[in-house]
Amino acid sequence: MTTAWTSKHDAFCLENRVTPSAKLLWHWLEALAKGNHDQELEPDLKDFNKWVEKHRGKGFCRLTLKNALAQLIDLRVVDLIKQFTWSIVRIATRPLEWLKPKKNLRQRNKNYAQQPSNQQNTDDAQYSSSNYSLSEEELAEHEAVLTECENAGIVFDPIQSPEILDYTHEEVKAAIKLFHQRGGHKKIKNPQGWLIGCLRRRWYEQPQGWSFIDLLTALGVIRPEPE
Repeated sequence: MTTAWTSKHDAFCLENRVTPSAKLLWHWLEALAKGNHDQELEPDLKDFNKWVEKHRGKGFCRLTLKNALAQLIDLRVVDLIKQFTWSIVRIATRPLEWLKPKKNLRQRNKNYAQQPSNQQNTDDAQYSSSNYSLSEEELAEHEAVLTECENAGIVFDPIQSPEILDYTHEEVKAAIKLFHQRGGHKKIKNPQGWLIGCLRRRWYEQPQGWSFIDLLTALGVIRPEPE
């Protein structure tokens, strides 16, 4: 898939702090439009993710895909006409010469804004209007955390449960390892609640077993050897 991508596109992305995922999405949409910016498109972000996976080896998580589209909408690169699902939209792209660089753009890549219930179908296209600067490293860390949880069958909605993003990928991996040691989904009825509790109290740092020698030492039957 090719498109007339130029150094001016790169300069626009650099000046407006376009994330790599949003830049790739723009490139993909430009190829779909084939230079015809007057026509409406109905792309599926899942198809974009398949293209990314083919060339990158790994696709983006849902949150990253939503944020990529939302940033392009904020920059007016994309005109959102209708939202069908979180991944399928009707849009029109804008030619580069039509765009005017926006200074001091608000970086709003963390949370999507909650809309009234009668606008639920457009919730996924909106995101927080608060000033929040998120680096690529932080975004990648959040993506890794959500993916790790999803792979373990413990899916978190970052809108409803933003606390999960307060922990590092390594902390979450350690907590999930303990989750499986404790019986996983077979024994833990509320995996999301258990995992958050584990991270808050750092249960994964506590000794996970005991020995008969430890028991005798605790009871004073034997004395621990000096270090």
